[in-house]
Amino acid sequence: MKKLTEGNITKQIISFSIPLLAGTALIRLYTLVDTMMVGRFLGTDPLAAVGATSNIANLFNFICWGFASGFSIIIGQAYGEGNESKLKKTIAHTYLLSVILVAILTAIGLVLKEKILFWTQIPEEIHGIASAYLTISILGLSSSMLYNVISNVLRALGDSFIPLVFQIVSVVLNIILDYVFIAILEKGVAGAAVATVISQLVAGISSLIYCLFRRRTLIVSLKDFSMKENYLSLMIPQGISMSMMISVVTTGTVILQTGINSLGADVIAGYTAGRKYVELFFMPGGALSSTAAAFTSQNYGAKQFDRIKKATRQIILIAWIINALEWIAVIFFAEGMVKSITGNYVGDEIINAGKFYMITNLPFYAFVSVLVIVRSALQGMNKKKTPVIASIMEMLVKVLAVAVFVPCLGFTGIVITEPIIWILGAAWVWIIYCRTLKLKMKENKVI
Repeated sequence: MKKLTEGNITKQIISFSIPLLAGTALIRLYTLVDTMMVGRFLGTDPLAAVGATSNIANLFNFICWGFASGFSIIIGQAYGEGNESKLKKTIAHTYLLSVILVAILTAIGLVLKEKILFWTQIPEEIHGIASAYLTISILGLSSSMLYNVISNVLRALGDSFIPLVFQIVSVVLNIILDYVFIAILEKGVAGAAVATVISQLVAGISSLIYCLFRRRTLIVSLKDFSMKENYLSLMIPQGISMSMMISVVTTGTVILQTGINSLGADVIAGYTAGRKYVELFFMPGGALSSTAAAFTSQNYGAKQFDRIKKATRQIILIAWIINALEWIAVIFFAEGMVKSITGNYVGDEIINAGKFYMITNLPFYAFVSVLVIVRSALQGMNKKKTPVIASIMEMLVKVLAVAVFVPCLGFTGIVITEPIIWILGAAWVWIIYCRTLKLKMKENKVI
């Protein structure tokens, strides 16, 4: 466990974020390899099916991850305060709430699966493949939740390295199983989904066993589940806020996907190929936003607001440097990146769609970096509403894109949607962040 409330800020940011960055890179690398295997071994329709349903599967996973992250903010604040009793009880309530949540989401997903596929306008020729992939992904939610809960608790306590170790295990196993199920056993897209569930389950069980023997802080007793202090009133709103922030964004992405689906399988395949690399390039921003949440929550609990201010600025600067390098890479290698997923023998429409999406989006990553980092910092300071409002703004613009941009501009309407969202969202959260931090520093006589 590591205190983030004292010591050199820059060193702490780098040491905490590197394992997160490596872990995120591994996940993106896996999804990239997974998509490559589907595209190269199975063809355009299976690739389109995975692309069309992966955002739906991600929505369920992100809801779980959002709640786990929200709970971990309260845990981080308790750790920053040095309150051992509160720490144990918030960890215990995290376990309880997570079990209830995953049971509810699995039931909802299975009941509404076919309706969701209908609402998102999945093309008829890929419906069967998409349905199988989504069903297995929903059934595997508990595996994902197990790992997410333990890893988020460890990060709240300042340990980002151990979650990385088990993430490495998961990704390596996932890639191996992907090849076995797709190339050797010929189980198709369903095999890819099964491989993911198995690898997540192994990572979750392995991390649980590790904590039983090496991280006794995570072990709780029955008395820690006591409702006397009513920690649920702290944790549930924070979990809902973080989950809404993530799930509203993902819901908007699912809505945007319906516009993409209406443009045909070739555009879906090209967008999917480009999207996988765009997601890969987003990984530093995701890792740094998690760093901001962990750093802010501990220092908020310790009332170290000046450290929050300095750290947030440094985190954004690091993100911008990385963003510039990524854009340069895309300018020179976009076509090769798309072909690495689709193969060389596909139509120009597929290649051009992927290239256009990547080259247009990357210059605006400076704005999305500000958005996600500051949004996470606000969550760490218990500002639950602002990040959710920013996410709702994002979803509404995506609805506008499907209703107006796509009919008028086609695929170009899809491509310009996210840059517009990032600029508006970054401006909104930055204004609220500056006001909030100034007020807190004034209240505690830091300025």
